[in-house]
Amino acid sequence: MTKLEDAAQDRVKRALISQNGWWSTGHVPESLLQKFRRRDFFVLMQKLDGDKILIIPGPRRAGKTTIMYQMIEELIKGKGVDPKRILFVSFDYPYLTSELKRPFEDILRMYTETVLKESLNGLTDRVYIFIDEVYSLADWGQILKGHFDRKTNTKIIATGSSSPQIMEGSARALIGRIDKHLMLQMKFVDVATYNIGKSHDEIKEASLGILRGGFQEALEEGKAKKLQVSYEDGYNALAHLEDEFQGQLLEYLIKDGYPENLAQADYSKCAQSIAIAVDFSIYKDVMRIFRDREPDSILRLMALLSQSSGNVVGSRTLATTLGMNLRTIEKYLWHLESVYLVSLSYAFSGSVYRSLPKARKIYIANVGARNAMMGLLSERLKENSTELGKCAEMVALDHIKRLAFCLEPSKETKTFYWRDSKGNEVDIIAEMKGNIVPFDVRFRETIDDKDFRALKLFLEENSKCRFGVLLTKRNMGIRGNIVMIPLWLFLLT
Repeated sequence: MTKLEDAAQDRVKRALISQNGWWSTGHVPESLLQKFRRRDFFVLMQKLDGDKILIIPGPRRAGKTTIMYQMIEELIKGKGVDPKRILFVSFDYPYLTSELKRPFEDILRMYTETVLKESLNGLTDRVYIFIDEVYSLADWGQILKGHFDRKTNTKIIATGSSSPQIMEGSARALIGRIDKHLMLQMKFVDVATYNIGKSHDEIKEASLGILRGGFQEALEEGKAKKLQVSYEDGYNALAHLEDEFQGQLLEYLIKDGYPENLAQADYSKCAQSIAIAVDFSIYKDVMRIFRDREPDSILRLMALLSQSSGNVVGSRTLATTLGMNLRTIEKYLWHLESVYLVSLSYAFSGSVYRSLPKARKIYIANVGARNAMMGLLSERLKENSTELGKCAEMVALDHIKRLAFCLEPSKETKTFYWRDSKGNEVDIIAEMKGNIVPFDVRFRETIDDKDFRALKLFLEENSKCRFGVLLTKRNMGIRGNIVMIPLWLFLLT
């Protein structure tokens, strides 16, 4: 080995010691932990028992690295795992991949020789390997496949800031070998539970038991009345916290669930950190994954989309406005969707399989990002009913997709909208457990007959749909096969 190679390996060893402080201290540094544990933490801890590679994709600044540190701390303090049997490596640092010919294999060799002092092939006790930003590792899928197929007593947990579907070659190599858990910014129930600071068990029981359980039973039975009763029961269990939930909802509609803003009351600082996260996703992830060298053009597209988020926007219109060609616009939209910055909703045409791919609603995927880009992330937004209504639809779409994922984790979640020739429109349509469920969002104080019109027409036209949901600000009840649910209560599902 040359002196240059020795020096590179010494730098990598020092980096590993720095990233794995628990080898010497026996605990994860407090500065890397957040005391509050979101719902994802408990789901992910359960997944550590299996043998499959656990992949955690999700956007930048969603809290993926923090949750890994929480898992490591729980393994050490809660499960009694020897700290030296836990390896953490972040490939977000370029020198780890640039200075080693075979980064993953070389790091494992250094770890087993100098820290673990055991061969991976003969392990009796499990070793946990946490990899942050695995997509930065060239041919990551083939590398992890090769390791998995050795059948060592190791568990790999890996994060990535873009959808694994875009890394088609790597993802294909891992078919049957991975367990995927999508992790977005914190959902409303996590943010509200943290800020309310009490009744945590009560909220959890109502959220997962009464509401989600009731929603699933209503889907299985196809009964609107069942859905209504479940949400009335959920409301009765949490009615004493309604005012606090409503207040938390207004905050969530303004800044969403970025973990770093959880305890941040200064809206300007929230807007600044979100803007940095968006820039980082574009300037780092898009450029790295797609080799795109025009991030400024993508930022211009994002700014334009933020102004029309939730509207049907044609690619030709975007191309003309921005002075780009159609193919470039389509490419950029795919890039932005792949790094979780935009969300597409398609025109429903009697079947999710016959829906129209080009007539799309385009949303900024995170309402906080949309508000930050438009200069709306401030206290003043609470007084703007029109903008709040748009924010409510965006948050509803996000949580409907999350709910569909919770019900069927192995299935790709797509959403749709419906519009007839007279302009009647249903905001969001989702397929859940084989059922088509239409949702309309009316985030205002009063509800009248015309607010039911689009859902009623859609249900008449699509007789296989058993019920529709009208998401309101406060109203509850049922009219025919349309169930009214306050938005805050639905988001807890």
